[in-house]
Amino acid sequence: MTFDVSELPSNPYSLGIVLKFLADHEPFSEFEFGVTTKSVFYQMQTNCHIVCVQNDRVAGYLGWVRTTEEKANAWLNDGAPLLTDADATAIAVTVFAVTDRKFILPMVRYAKKREPGLTVFWKRYYQDGRTPTSKTVEVM
Repeated sequence: MTFDVSELPSNPYSLGIVLKFLADHEPFSEFEFGVTTKSVFYQMQTNCHIVCVQNDRVAGYLGWVRTTEEKANAWLNDGAPLLTDADATAIAVTVFAVTDRKFILPMVRYAKKREPGLTVFWKRYYQDGRTPTSKTVEVM
């Protein structure tokens, strides 16, 4: 089966199909509606997202914010609020969900092409309840 990775236009339909997709995937299905909606809305407005589509259905979503390495480190390591920055030196992935692990690497590669040279930060939450982990990836 083939799939495509691309951006969605910023409109109510795109927001709705992504939110419906996330509502079916933990941990996002357990989050408050407003928090996830605001995050995805912001990511679409700032063109900081990609989707994986298979058989005309969303099969993956990856969304991030542009920030600085200092702010991302504070968010990742100190529990500070994640703050955006117009002079970004990094991105922080805040939403990432897929229906199949085979979509992860193609989506990460696509996102890295979209934000070349920026360091990537993310927190990983597991569906099986394992302790969340933090990751930092230097992008050259």
